[in-house]
Amino acid sequence: MAGLDACLDPWWAPVDRADPIALLEQQNAQRLPWLVAERHRRMAQSPFAWFRGSAALMASDLGRVPHSALQVQLCGDAHLLNFGFYASPERTLVFDINDFDETFPGPWEWDLKRLLVSLVLVARQLGLDAEEQARLARKVSSRYRKAIAAFADLPTLELWTTLLDVERYVEEEGKGTFRQHLLAAAAHARRRSGRQAVARYAELYADGSWQLRHEPPLLWRHRQVDPSFFAQPDHDLALSALLKGYLESVQAHRRHLVSVYRIVDTAYKAVGVGSVGTRCSIALLQGPHPDDLLLLQSKQALPSALAEPLGLLESSQGEHQGQRVVEGQRLLQCVSDPFLGWTTAPGGHHAYWRQLRDWKASLPVEAMKPDALKAYGRLCASVLARAHARAGDRFALAQALDGQKPIDRAFSADALAYADQVERDHLRLLEAMASGRLSS
Repeated sequence: MAGLDACLDPWWAPVDRADPIALLEQQNAQRLPWLVAERHRRMAQSPFAWFRGSAALMASDLGRVPHSALQVQLCGDAHLLNFGFYASPERTLVFDINDFDETFPGPWEWDLKRLLVSLVLVARQLGLDAEEQARLARKVSSRYRKAIAAFADLPTLELWTTLLDVERYVEEEGKGTFRQHLLAAAAHARRRSGRQAVARYAELYADGSWQLRHEPPLLWRHRQVDPSFFAQPDHDLALSALLKGYLESVQAHRRHLVSVYRIVDTAYKAVGVGSVGTRCSIALLQGPHPDDLLLLQSKQALPSALAEPLGLLESSQGEHQGQRVVEGQRLLQCVSDPFLGWTTAPGGHHAYWRQLRDWKASLPVEAMKPDALKAYGRLCASVLARAHARAGDRFALAQALDGQKPIDRAFSADALAYADQVERDHLRLLEAMASGRLSS
């Protein structure tokens, strides 16, 4: 395969590498000002936390080195905590990739490299030495290659309907401490229901009306925000426009379902690490029945961090970024949130919508023992391979990777070298916060 050998060299930092702190400051200019310091604090917690919030930096670095010629629809941010549980429309608990803010067509190895670096960073937090880290990364890379081969052997319809049913996986594959992590996380996911989310974020008043809680700075009702943050000063009119745009993007039968609801309140809600400071909101909707309460999450969709390194930023500017996220998610996941859709906010901000929570949960990777981390990494690699098999030429990819054990060794060495870079960048973040250059 053209370009495969060229992408196997381990990471080394060029002298003109982008300044990590300057890149962070550029992103901060697009964030809500009262959440910028919170973003810094979350990223400062560990090298892995910094890594989670700096997808744009790694994309910039990957764009500086040769890459393969085989393209797939990338997740774009395939670290360990962007895999997890959620409910299928049929109310089955499934496990899959669950974050697609950066999804974009690109070389398959970018996702795998990001997964392996996250694995090494977590392994270091668990105290594994360099040899153990390298072995772990090799095993997970090998699992990806073998999974690609297995998915290439499946008939197309079987590939597109293959999902990871958690209960079945626990019975067939779960072993040792990893099995216990799966069972605990699955039970936790089922408690994170839509009803539980309403109880956490909304209040019922004596007159029967519902209102979202106001808990600044992480949960801030829009009705209590300076109107200058909205291009439309009439809040009710703005909500009407948002709902109308969203309904136009969802599937017809879902449009019929959601059309009986009305938005009763909205609020900014800080989420994640990399997304902190973007215009992420929740909307409380109420239907005709007293128990018809639905919480949707709206996330601002910025251009993918991968577009510029791939030289495609200009061509991607004309597309709706929320639509990019939703269509990428539907392509990569076996089953997706039935309420996925996109819209444009009155201020011109692109956004996509989905359910809040609804059995969504991740495994506590930073509390795992080494054997459980290896099992989890292999699971994530299999899920990533299935997504790439769906979204690319699985036959060409399987042929290129067939028997290529040197890839595992090369990607393992690259993951350790780039993890060293992540740790250096994290120290620069701490120094910038200590000096006052970045707010803390």
